[in-house]
Amino acid sequence: MSFMITATGAEYHLCGLAMLDPAACEIRIEDIAHHLAQINRFTGACTRPYSVAEHSLLVSEIAQRAGASVYVQFAALLHDAHEAFVTDVSSPAKEAVNYLAGLSGGTRAWAQFEGIHARLVRQRFKLTSVFAGNQHALRLFDLQALATERRDLTAWREGTHAPWGVLGDGQDPAMRIAPIDWIRLDAPERERMSWSDWRAAFADRFDELTFAIELAQGGAVQGAGHP
Repeated sequence: MSFMITATGAEYHLCGLAMLDPAACEIRIEDIAHHLAQINRFTGACTRPYSVAEHSLLVSEIAQRAGASVYVQFAALLHDAHEAFVTDVSSPAKEAVNYLAGLSGGTRAWAQFEGIHARLVRQRFKLTSVFAGNQHALRLFDLQALATERRDLTAWREGTHAPWGVLGDGQDPAMRIAPIDWIRLDAPERERMSWSDWRAAFADRFDELTFAIELAQGGAVQGAGHP
C-alpha cells in the first residue's frame, strides 16, 4: 500500500499516477495543521515536545519581522507542509539515506521522494514561483529558526559536541547563523501550550495570511502567486 489516510479521512498517495491526480490525492490545510502539530522536530531529541507546526510558525514570524512580503511569510509557514505526508526525517537521517542509496548505485532517494511532495504541496497553494524567487531568504529564515531551536531546546553545547556546518560553526563569526534574540523557545508560556494549541495557531496564521493575500490581490485566492 502506497497511500495514507489523513486525519480528515482523505487519501494521500505517496507514489504512482494517483499521486499526480488532485482528485485522488487530496491536500487539505486541515490535515497539514493537524499532522504537523503532532510531528516532533529533531526526532524528539528536545527538552520538550517541539512540533513542525511550531517551527513553521517561528519561520513565518522571522520572515514577518524581517520585512518580507505576505507571500514570503505564507511560503515560510508552508515550507515544511509536505512533511504532513512524508513526515519529518532529521537532516542527518536524510543524508544517511541518500548516501546509502548512492552506494547501492541509486540516486539521492530521499531527496527525490521528499522533493516531489514538496512541489505538489507548493503547487496546491500556488507558491511555486514564491519559493523559486525567494529560496535564499526562506533558507536563511529556516536556518535562523534552527539556530534558535538548538540554543533553547537541545543538549548541544559548543566545544563539547561536533559543529553544525549548516549553521556556519567553525567559520568566521560574521558568517555564522545566529539565534534569534527576540524569542526564547524554552519560555514557560510556550511549554504550557498543547499540540492542539499549536494546530489552532497554525490554522489561524494560515487564515490570516490567506486573507492578507486576498486583499493584496483584490480577490479570493487559495495561496499566493507572486513574491
